[in-house]
Amino acid sequence: MLKMSSLPVLYNAWFCPFAQRAWIALLEKGVEFEYVEQDPYNKTPEWLAVNPRGLVPAIVHNGKSVYESSVCIEYVDEAWKTDRRLLPSDVCQRAFVRIWSNFVASKIEVHYYRLLMKRDRAEREGAKDGIVNGIQTIFGELDEKLGPFFGGQTLNKIDIMLFPFAYRFQVVLPYYREFTLPKEGTDFERYYRWYGACLERNSIKKTLPDNTKLIQSYLRYTDDSVKSEVADAVRKGTTY
Repeated sequence: MLKMSSLPVLYNAWFCPFAQRAWIALLEKGVEFEYVEQDPYNKTPEWLAVNPRGLVPAIVHNGKSVYESSVCIEYVDEAWKTDRRLLPSDVCQRAFVRIWSNFVASKIEVHYYRLLMKRDRAEREGAKDGIVNGIQTIFGELDEKLGPFFGGQTLNKIDIMLFPFAYRFQVVLPYYREFTLPKEGTDFERYYRWYGACLERNSIKKTLPDNTKLIQSYLRYTDDSVKSEVADAVRKGTTY
């Protein structure tokens, strides 16, 4: 049964980059909401009533449940119509934002999990190359004349999709895989300026986890003991 509340309810897990996206979106839009910390590995009937997939994030609003991080970002933008937009009003620009948001999901984030989980050296090197090439490609599209973000002076969907993984690139991957992104080159200089600007946003500051706990939470990925849809997809070489 869905939780009844006068406010929208965000079901979140502090360690999850996908859930962090919905959290940032709600804060960026200035939405007042109730936060519920949810263990996505504890798939109780009550939790499955909120999200049949048993995954975070999920937003319950007006008696209905919305889930999948990319969908949640767009739902938040459309359900609370303000001057602060996460996607442009222009249809062509919206399509552009969706294209590059999908690029983050399909060409960048997947390599994070592959780098953590794969045991074969060649596969790990391939994952490193995937992250480097993905960041270089997407930051070739950032027009800094408009501002430090893909949304110009404010975050848009691309920024929100990318930041949770960028944060883990900076915190988790150096610890477990001694991997850091290059600092030289126009596109990487843009990346680090963008990353620094993101860290100054209140909507992001409020969602940042304790780094020691975050690193510890990914141990189960590095020793291949984790049980999740993402991990299963990486093992099988499929999408999630």
